[in-house]
Amino acid sequence: MAAKSVSIKTKITVTLVLLPLISLVIVGTIALWQNQQSLAEQAESNLQRLVLEKTLGYNHIFQRIHQEVEATAVYAQMMNKQDTPTVDLQRRMLLPWTGKGYGSKEIQKTLHNEIFRLQRVGQTLEAIVSNNPYLTLGYMGTETGITVFDNEDVVAIIEDLEAFDVRTRPWYVQAKEKSKTIWTDLYVDANTKKLTVTAAAPVSRTSGNLWGVVGFDVLLETLQDDILSMDIGYINTPFMIDGNGNVLVRPGMELQNTEWDKTYKTDNLQQTENSAFNRIIGKMITGNAAVELYENLRGEQEYLAFAPIETIGASVGIIVPRSEIVRPVQESGKLVIIALAIIIIIALGVGLVLSNQITRPIEELTIIVDKASRGLVEVEKIPIKRKDEIGVLAGSFNRMIDNLAVVIRELEIRERKE
Repeated sequence: MAAKSVSIKTKITVTLVLLPLISLVIVGTIALWQNQQSLAEQAESNLQRLVLEKTLGYNHIFQRIHQEVEATAVYAQMMNKQDTPTVDLQRRMLLPWTGKGYGSKEIQKTLHNEIFRLQRVGQTLEAIVSNNPYLTLGYMGTETGITVFDNEDVVAIIEDLEAFDVRTRPWYVQAKEKSKTIWTDLYVDANTKKLTVTAAAPVSRTSGNLWGVVGFDVLLETLQDDILSMDIGYINTPFMIDGNGNVLVRPGMELQNTEWDKTYKTDNLQQTENSAFNRIIGKMITGNAAVELYENLRGEQEYLAFAPIETIGASVGIIVPRSEIVRPVQESGKLVIIALAIIIIIALGVGLVLSNQITRPIEELTIIVDKASRGLVEVEKIPIKRKDEIGVLAGSFNRMIDNLAVVIRELEIRERKE
């Protein structure tokens, strides 16, 4: 038995639906891919610009602090050359630890001139700290163990600690060893018991020997609040690392071992389980600025934009899931699918209407032809309602039936005569 052929009506309907559908799918796919690529490129550019602007701002802040600590060191050196001042502001002074307490009458008498000179330095420290919102404390320690602060309230806090020796603090040790202005690694501040970075500069005597070290503190939480509050329009994870890859700032960072006289340690981002991520961190700590795409341990692609804060040898990074960037394209893709569904429905409707207009006359013609093939010439003529090719065919067939009827009648008359 011969297989049933697909009807013309079905072919026409399918053709009218498939042609626009295939065209729209191809065009839509190309458009979505192009939009996705464009969004990704635009996002990379925006991320790079954002992180560069942020780090540039931090560089300006830390450069200002760097300049202020050096200017204070120069001022302190000048004070050391002058005669004994006539003011007495010993309230903000911490004298050396004696084993039983801080300072004694003998120490005050021995270091009388130095104490008064340091008070002048303390006045300068107060003026600088009060005019810089990023500074939390200013101070100067000396080789004799004296410390002067910009804020006299700090003295009472430090006096509650036993055996505090300014000469053993990280900022003092590093500035003394390097004989230049330095920025410390992260450490626990003896005053606030919070994580701190310090700009410190050595102060020399006239003889060239070290008199002491000037320092300005920047609390980590000051930077943390600013970095973690960055709004870039995407879900993101900002962080900050030092020159060794150790975390300084990141969301959910919990403080551990916050004893002021202990070394503070944080996670090192060069030692994660993700080698691709570690490689990017390696670029960060060498002072590079870029946007890198990598795959996290869950198999998801993420962008990491980073730039250095050259003044303190740190870097800021922002991690953004690629899905966040291409989400607008995915949303528009859903709209395209909905639009395709609507177009398919419309195409089906139009296809059915057009196919009916084409096939109905053919079906009527088929019925009449079938009757004529069985010798039935007295059949209804096909109504001609259109002037296209099908209408012309219907007219021709009507004439053929008329002519056939005439021939048959003539044959019948001839047969009777015979």
